[in-house]
Amino acid sequence: MPEWFVQGGIAMWPLLLCSVAGLAIVIERGWALQRKRIVSPTISEAIQKQGSLPDLKERMKVLSEADHSVLGELVKVVLAHATLAKAENVEAVQSVARQIVGRMERGLTTLSLIAEVSPLLGLLGTVSGMVHLFMDVAQHGLGEPAAISRGIFEALIATLTGLAVAIPALTAYMYLRRRIELLVLEMERHTNELLTRLYR
Repeated sequence: MPEWFVQGGIAMWPLLLCSVAGLAIVIERGWALQRKRIVSPTISEAIQKQGSLPDLKERMKVLSEADHSVLGELVKVVLAHATLAKAENVEAVQSVARQIVGRMERGLTTLSLIAEVSPLLGLLGTVSGMVHLFMDVAQHGLGEPAAISRGIFEALIATLTGLAVAIPALTAYMYLRRRIELLVLEMERHTNELLTRLYR
C-alpha cells in the first residue's frame, strides 16, 4: 500500500472497501441499464407499426418470444392476459413492472449508503488524526514539528479520501436513478400504447 494510505489511519480501510464496492455497483448497473437491454428498439418500433389487431398480436408474440429485454417481458405479460378485461390486464402488468423496477434499482441503496457513510468515515479519520496530534503534543510538546504533522496529515488524508469516495458515489447514484426513471417512463409509454391498440 502507498505510504499516504497507511498514514491515513483507521478510516482508510473501510473507505477502500466503500470505493471498491461503489465502483463495482456503478459498472454492473451501467452494463445492466443499457437502453437496448431495457427498451428493445425492435419491439418499440413494432408496437408503433400500423396494422390489424390479429397482425399486431402475432407480431408481438413472435418478437417478444425472441427478445430478452425488459419491454419484451412486459409485452409477454400483456399478451398472456389479453383475454381478460383491460383493467385486469393493466393490474397484471403493473404487478410485474413493480418487480422489474426493483431489479433495475438493485444496488442503488448500497451506492446511496456509500455516498452517505464515506464522509462520516472521513470525519472519523479526522478525529483520529486530531487525537494523535494532541497525544504527540502532550508527549513531545510543540518542539517537534514532525511529530505534530503526523496527526494533521492523518486528519487531512482521511477527510480528503472520504470526500473523494462520497462525491463520485453520490453523482453516480443520482445519474442511475434518473436513468431508471427515464427508462421506466419509456416502457410505460410503449406498454400503454400496446394496451390501447389491443382494447380499441
